[in-house]
This record gives sequence, C-alpha cells and structure tokens, in this order.
Amino acid sequence: MAEKKNISNRLLLVKAKEAESLGDSTKALALYQQVVNNDPLEEMAWQRLMVIYRKQRDYKSELKIINLALKSYEAHNKDAQKQWLLKNKKSATLFKSLAKSLGLMDSKGIITNNDPILDKWNYRKEWVTARLKNRNKKK
Repeated sequence: MAEKKNISNRLLLVKAKEAESLGDSTKALALYQQVVNNDPLEEMAWQRLMVIYRKQRDYKSELKIINLALKSYEAHNKDAQKQWLLKNKKSATLFKSLAKSLGLMDSKGIITNNDPILDKWNYRKEWVTARLKNRNKKK
C-alpha cells in the first residue's frame, strides 16, 4: 500500500512540475498541496509551494506554508524521538545525559535537531516575516 502512495506522489510531483513549467501555478499549487496531504514529509513539494508563492509575491501564503512545513517536520521528529526513547530505555538514559551535557537538549527535555532543511526553512520564515513587516510599514 505504501508503494502505491509513493508512486502516486511521484506522479503528482511530475504533473505539478509540468503544470508549473507551463505557467499554470494554480494547478501546480493544488497538486503540490495534494502531495503534502498524502505525505507531510515530502520536502520537494513543500519547497515548490514556497517558491510558487514567493514568485507570486504572496508572502502571507508563503509564511503559512513555511509554518505548516515546520510544524509537520517538528511533529514527526518529536514522535520519532519519543518512539526511539521508549524502545531503547537503557540507551536512552545515557543518550539523554550526553545530549544534555553537550547542550543538544532544550528546556523541555527534547533533543534539538540540526536538520539543514529546518534551518533553511526557519531562515526563510525570518526573511518572509521581515518582508511582511516592511510591506505593512509602507502602507
């Protein structure tokens, strides 16, 4: 069943990229949105959604997409971390103390993730937020 979903996601990505190259951004947005609805961890679809909104200078929608993407990735990372800690209780205590001593754990006891994708999206979020603030000041 998972294979079928991946194949359809690949097909949706191809169709979305094709629609985007033909200049049909509305169709491309709908297809990319369908991909992220099927698989919230599909980085390429999130990236393309952000790019299309950036090209349209629709910074509010781009910020929404960035926040949704960050939320999806962070929720997945948090769940995966909890599952690992539950499965590996002996290693978890050692791992937690090491992470704490290295400063890799936040105040809530969650191990921080230095994922370059998340770093890129957080930087993008800061940029878009600054752009929106500047736009509001001009009005």
